[in-house]
This record gives sequence, C-alpha cells and structure tokens, in this order.
Amino acid sequence: MKSQDELAGMDHRSGLDFQEDSEPTPVVFIMGAGVVGTALAARLVRAGVPVAGLHGRQAELSDAASAISGVLSSTGEIPEILNQSDVVIVSVRDERIKEIVDRLIREKRLRKNQILLHTSGANAAGDILGAARPHVRALGTLHPLVSFADSRLAVEGMRTVAFGIEGDPEARRVAGKLVSLLGARAVHLDSKNLGLYHAGAVMVSNYVVALADLGKSLLTAAGVPADEALPALIPLMTSVVQNLAQVGLPGALTGPVERGDVSSVERHLEALKKRAPQMVELYKTLGREVLRIALQKSPLDADAVARFETLFGGRTGPS
Repeated sequence: MKSQDELAGMDHRSGLDFQEDSEPTPVVFIMGAGVVGTALAARLVRAGVPVAGLHGRQAELSDAASAISGVLSSTGEIPEILNQSDVVIVSVRDERIKEIVDRLIREKRLRKNQILLHTSGANAAGDILGAARPHVRALGTLHPLVSFADSRLAVEGMRTVAFGIEGDPEARRVAGKLVSLLGARAVHLDSKNLGLYHAGAVMVSNYVVALADLGKSLLTAAGVPADEALPALIPLMTSVVQNLAQVGLPGALTGPVERGDVSSVERHLEALKKRAPQMVELYKTLGREVLRIALQKSPLDADAVARFETLFGGRTGPS
C-alpha cells in the first residue's frame, strides 16, 4: 500500500494508478473504524484499491482497524489526505452520518470533484448526505448486503457480498467500479425503494437470528442441554442456505408441508399450544408462507392443502 506522502504527491487531475486502457482506480478514504469500515478497507486494499486512510473516534478501535486492514488510521483531527482522496466513504452508524457530514463541511474537508458515499442501506444518499451536495461532485450509497458481527470474520465474508448502490449517476458509476474491483455483485436501487430493500435484508439476517433463538428455546424445552441446542441447529441452518444457493426457490424448500405431511404439523401445533403458546401465531403465519412456496414447487393433494389452510388459519392464494 502507498504511504500517505506518496498519495499526497499524486496528480489528481490526471488520475491515480493508471492502468492501460482503463479508468484510473480512485483513492478512497473511509470515515468510520467500526466493523463495516474496517472490513471494507481491508477488502479494497486486497483488491488493489488505494485506501488513503481510515478515521475513527476511538484510538483503540482505530488501531485495531489499522491492524486488520493494513490501512493507516487516525483519530481526533481528520488528516489532510482526506481532502486529496477521490472517494470519501462514511461508514458509521446511521444516526451519526449527518454528524460526520456536518463536520466534513465545517472543517472544509470536501472538494468539488470528490464522490461522497455512505454504507447505510436504509437511507437515501440525497437525504442523509444532502448537506454536502454543494461541496462535492456526487452523492451515493454503497451498502454491503451482508451481516457484520466481527471485523476479522467480516473481511472474509465480504469476498462474495452484494452491494446495494443508489444515488447520483456519477456516484453510482464510481460505486459500481469499486464493487467491480472487489469482484462483488452490484444491486442497483432507486431511492424510493430503499425501505423495501432494507426490510428484505433485515428479514433474512436479523430475523433469522431471532428464529434461531426461538428454535434453540424449543429444543431446550424438549430436553436438549442449553449449550448444545444452538450447535445442533447450526448444521441444519447451514444446509438450508446451501440449498438456497444451489437450487434456489422454491426448490430449496423441504419439510412436512412440502411433503403434504399434515399429521406432523398437527402435532407441532398441539405441542406449541401446550408448551409454547406464545409461538403458535408465528408458526401459523410462517406456515402459510411455507405452504405458498410448497405449491410453487409441486402440486399437493387438495385435501392436504385444505387441512393445512385450516391449521394455519387462512387460504393460500396465488403468489
């Protein structure tokens, strides 16, 4: 990786790191030394993208981020190298994004030919970065569609991740270039659809954790030791994800509903009513969705479908 002095001495008018017959690779600066910023910095560096710096609030976090990513980190005063970077990525918690943008404006750290991106999936760039519009070339979203719990694990997890891209045309183009350099997949979005996009992402990430916790509690109630319940479920959950990756939807669906096994579902509901009544309605709600997917996969006996619909408390219409 280039040093800050080397980066500072480059001629930004002619571009950086020229490659034959290709557009110059932009120099990136990341505001935020958390899990996302750290992982993104590390993956960009590994992809050959020069990351000029990584700035965080806490010295301990910034030092750790630097050790993981190999990028020079800072705290306190924002280094001048940010001003000379082509792309500034704000990678902090959603509630702090505007605070960071206000600081960049107040300290005159932005310049007219820069691209300003953020990594939130729930907020349109024009809304949350809007104050910076007079000071930069374009605003955009670069949202990694992956769950981050640990910086080191996240670095590897970002290898095949998709990125949600939204914003001004020039910001979308540059964000797309970064995604391409990462070898990742770009998901292009309209700002008005970010709410639905992010809700979908939350349902298959955060809500899966909630389902795992509920499953663990049922196994524990069934007599499985608490410290063994989740490890017993992980291979099952992993196999489902693998099936989704290999055969897609609806082919990945298995289980009693897909087989037309009404008696098993009846036993489930009887057990839940007696031992975990708080889960009955959730089981029924998800059961209706499972039945809908099962009918897409293959025909089921009409009597079985009718009995499932009675058990789940609603008819299954066309998808």
